[in-house]
Amino acid sequence: MSVNSANIFQTLILRIRTGIVLLLLGIVLFTDGNSVYAIDYFEINNPKFVPVKVGLAADSSAETTSVQNVLKANLEKVLFFQIIKGTKEEFEQNEEVFFHLQMALKRNPDQLEITLWTQGEKSPLSQKLFALEEAQDLRKLGLELADWFVEKTLNFKGVSTSRIAYTAQKINRRKNILLSSYDGTVQKRFSYNLGSNNLASWSFDNKNILYTTFTRSSVQLTIQLSKRLRAKILTFPAGFQPLGASWRKDGKSILLTLMKQGNSDIYSYNLADAKLERIFAWKSLETSPQMSPNGQKIAFVSDSARPQRPQIYIYNLITNKTERVTFRGSYNSSPKWSPDGSQLIYERQKKGFFQLYKYTLLTRRHLQLTFGRYDSEKPDWSPNGKQIVFSAKKKKVSKLYYISAFGGRAVRVTANDNSIAETNPVWSK
Repeated sequence: MSVNSANIFQTLILRIRTGIVLLLLGIVLFTDGNSVYAIDYFEINNPKFVPVKVGLAADSSAETTSVQNVLKANLEKVLFFQIIKGTKEEFEQNEEVFFHLQMALKRNPDQLEITLWTQGEKSPLSQKLFALEEAQDLRKLGLELADWFVEKTLNFKGVSTSRIAYTAQKINRRKNILLSSYDGTVQKRFSYNLGSNNLASWSFDNKNILYTTFTRSSVQLTIQLSKRLRAKILTFPAGFQPLGASWRKDGKSILLTLMKQGNSDIYSYNLADAKLERIFAWKSLETSPQMSPNGQKIAFVSDSARPQRPQIYIYNLITNKTERVTFRGSYNSSPKWSPDGSQLIYERQKKGFFQLYKYTLLTRRHLQLTFGRYDSEKPDWSPNGKQIVFSAKKKKVSKLYYISAFGGRAVRVTANDNSIAETNPVWSK
């Protein structure tokens, strides 16, 4: 271990002992001869966890201020960091500031120099130059910087450029699909038809979004390019009513729930020729199909064990075998696969409220993530598998929140006021 790395390690151990920052650490990674310190994100679920303070120092230029604001908004959504502003000298004197970033605008050519420092070290941990092209989108640069910082400090990819599709509903108005940036500062309406739109699903390549449209006379499934071009309405045989759908891995077909004569079953639907293939022929109600990332398994919900008491199952397309996942609780629903396919996130009703749970396939262990006296529902994973987005009704209106995939505190996604209910979030892949 280098002297620089050893000093970092000793500094952090001292902080643990004094209770300034509680972190599980000691990992030092070496890449291309440049030591990169990685903090263990798992420690975020510690009840005594205190967000790591990160200082932002910048010059007075409008460009750096704009980039800095984007960086701050995105890093705070990671849940691990608390951003404070000041000067490099102030940060060096403040032992509670573990990381600090210095920004400097350079001319001829225009570049933004970013230097990452660790408390107590005379040499920077990392340094990078970001080119400033004419009429460049400074927000895009801020997002790139946020992901760079996350990778340097936490050793996993950031998700600043990802998006959340969700259902928004103003009081006494129809539901619509909206797209939100990761930091919640950019909101765009996505659905523009005359129906009430709900239950969005991203394709695995993020090129299309599938959602359900409710009108006074029918229920329809709609596919729309994520760039918001013309939508396509899917057709079904007479007597079938769609109740929601999700994408298959190939992007050429979808999994959907169809209701006929009071019974719901799961089907595969070919987008090219509208061919339907029923996957299950059970007499019970089957809903909420979700394809695993490798395309080999389907997680779904069924009340086959006991009517009106749904449980989660996994169907293996290779072996044609079905495995029951949940056994506790009278209502388990909304399963979603982690990006690597090793875990499921889902909701369970417990003591009158819906709570979020995580299931690990290898160990068959279930871990409760939320504990509030309010409903936490419809979870979905971040593209890097480190965070969960969900809807919670802490007050009178449901809002979107982020939580770590390990549990811990939650933060709001958007700043929408209480006139807008936010439900059914889905994260881009």
